[in-house]
Amino acid sequence: MDAQVIVQSPGGASTVRPIHLVDDPADLDAMSSALAWKILEELKTKPDFPGSVAKKLDVHEQKVYYHIRRLAAAGMLKVVRQEQRRGGMCRYYAPVADAFGVQLHGKGTPVTTGPGAAPAKLREFLGEFSRDGILDGYVVVGSPHPHGPFLTVARDSPYAVQLGLRLGQLFAPPRGLSVRLDTEVKAEGLERSNMMLVGGPVANIVSMDANEHLKVRFEWRDAWKIQSSITGRTYSEEYSGLIAKVPNPWRTEKKMLLLWGLHYMGTLATILGVTQLSEKVLNDYHGEAEFYKVVLGLDRDGDGKLDDVSILE
Repeated sequence: MDAQVIVQSPGGASTVRPIHLVDDPADLDAMSSALAWKILEELKTKPDFPGSVAKKLDVHEQKVYYHIRRLAAAGMLKVVRQEQRRGGMCRYYAPVADAFGVQLHGKGTPVTTGPGAAPAKLREFLGEFSRDGILDGYVVVGSPHPHGPFLTVARDSPYAVQLGLRLGQLFAPPRGLSVRLDTEVKAEGLERSNMMLVGGPVANIVSMDANEHLKVRFEWRDAWKIQSSITGRTYSEEYSGLIAKVPNPWRTEKKMLLLWGLHYMGTLATILGVTQLSEKVLNDYHGEAEFYKVVLGLDRDGDGKLDDVSILE
């Protein structure tokens, strides 16, 4: 079995949906009944446990258990969480993808740009920044003018262009500008939106406000460093940076992507990690509500430019 995406273009606007490809015809039997299909549709709306699904569909609980077991065995359902209920373990299920299909043998058509070209892991990681295939949120960069308590001029903002190129492979653009200066976010009261913050505290004043809410944060009282309360370790290398996805502290149902460097080259390392090395950096991402990675930018070929990252934590 394989996990890929399907690109649909009704009316010229492309949307991308994860698709689970079946390579064993026997697995199709699991979804062949009308009830199995209703169960898939119900669980796609909201992950749930079999007993609750049976009540919603007004069918006998054993029938729902039967079909959920078959769908799970065929790889079409996954357990997204477990909890204790009345002395037993209750499993909540959800479909593994938005669509299911059969792929016949053939080379297909290579895709190098446009929707569908981005790695599946990155698509999953940034999925919460999309609404119906359209980017939902702002890329927030530091102002190029002296600003904030340290009157800083952001040097890493231009690297957000690299992030934008990758986002163009993931989402359709919304109406209006999707990029804001940190000063504009403060002035317009946009902190409660989905945000992708490029540039760490000091260079980006929105990042400075968010920093105090993190488990891995930047410290500058004694020395400029990254401090992790998860491992107790600190990082002060010039090319080090933080890649994180966390709930927005000002509106927790929204998300923040953090691409922060101790210095501007550290920010470049985080952008490189997300846009070109996502399969490496996000290898152990499995849908966690909070995800942190501390990385170090590397120049493998000795040409003076970063081309790789090492994962420090």
